[in-house]
Amino acid sequence: MRRDAGKKAVPVSVLYVTMQAALWMTGCGSGVGDAVPETEQTAGEDMVLPEVEVVYAEDAPYPALAEFLTAYYQVPEEERAETRYYYNYVDLNEDGEEEIVVVVVGEYTRVSFGDPALLLATDGESFSVLDSFEGLRTPILICEDCTDGWHDIVYQEYGLGAEDGYRHLRYDGEEKRYLTKEGELLEDMEGLAGVRIISDNFIDDMDQGRYLSLAQEN
Repeated sequence: MRRDAGKKAVPVSVLYVTMQAALWMTGCGSGVGDAVPETEQTAGEDMVLPEVEVVYAEDAPYPALAEFLTAYYQVPEEERAETRYYYNYVDLNEDGEEEIVVVVVGEYTRVSFGDPALLLATDGESFSVLDSFEGLRTPILICEDCTDGWHDIVYQEYGLGAEDGYRHLRYDGEEKRYLTKEGELLEDMEGLAGVRIISDNFIDDMDQGRYLSLAQEN
């Protein structure tokens, strides 16, 4: 799940747990064997998950990615130090090449129902956008199930002024993107298996200065 970032490899922190509702909502750090973190996007009380692999965001600074995100979201210089980014590598279409899932966190980019995210292809230095998400909430479940050769994606959704739940996105091979608006809204996540990425505690990270920012010197 973890590869070179700016040619610097860092071992991944991975935790295998049996996910129940209480575990999703329990705060933690980033160490193996700790409880699952409580993020700013707190999960609902009815969530039930089978055994999943929990992966925290890469901790290696990625200057090229930060530069790309700054330009893509047109983040002004005075906002870059307060704008964070969290990323993971995932082979979503099982072609042997890992994509990057990146979430940008900050007051400048944030919307009421989550944080913007991108699905990127990269050669390590340049990036192309495969899909974009206006706002979603972490952590993100990459399901074992696939649609049109791409793994399904599930994340919690609330704050849109409608029914809250868990948005289940499926890939459309003709549109070549995930169908966000057409995604099924689930009441819970019972029965879904996969890998939970970007499982970090955003609040603790902010308090402890343990994050990557668009202005961070590397």
